[in-house]
Amino acid sequence: MRKLLSIKLSPENKKLENFLKTARQELDNFFNSSVPEPAIFLLNSRKELDIIWGQKTERWVVGGTKYGAIFILNPKVYTKESSHTNLNGFWKTMKHEYCHIYFRHITNGVHPLWLHEGLASYLADQKKICNSPLDVFSYFDKSGKGLYEVGYFWVELLIKKFGKIKFLKLVKSLEPKPNLTERIFAARFYKVYGFKFDKNNLTRLIK
Repeated sequence: MRKLLSIKLSPENKKLENFLKTARQELDNFFNSSVPEPAIFLLNSRKELDIIWGQKTERWVVGGTKYGAIFILNPKVYTKESSHTNLNGFWKTMKHEYCHIYFRHITNGVHPLWLHEGLASYLADQKKICNSPLDVFSYFDKSGKGLYEVGYFWVELLIKKFGKIKFLKLVKSLEPKPNLTERIFAARFYKVYGFKFDKNNLTRLIK
């Protein structure tokens, strides 16, 4: 396991340093906020990823955030050690995980999960096709096969339909005091958007 340092970078890591600088600028601009620069750990095998997560990980899993740092498969082994066949996915995953750092910094949490993962997917340009958008109510604090698709769908819709300012107001209202529940989220959503976060209203939004 190797930590990406900000000095004495190889040419390969210089490309990554430049990418992270650009991603940070874009995320600062989106969130109108900055975060402490996270440590980046490039993992050289699936085994190392399993050790960090303390369990056997699925082949599609290539990275994540933990302890305020980003852990991700080294681009040298990204396609070899995962089910991903395109190295472009490494850069999207890196930005996805960097977005999680911002979300956690602002909200001190990861809920609703659909919003947490959907926003990261949206900002990393990991577009997902969603066939069951109303499944959003299943993904407040539980993961599942459709989490990323549903999350991307609603984040994109809320931003395009109501604007980034309202969306960020919602995100910045989510700091758990003491713990964010579905009921508290619904109340804060109503305060920002002026309508209830329920099946009837969401159905009308997607018609």
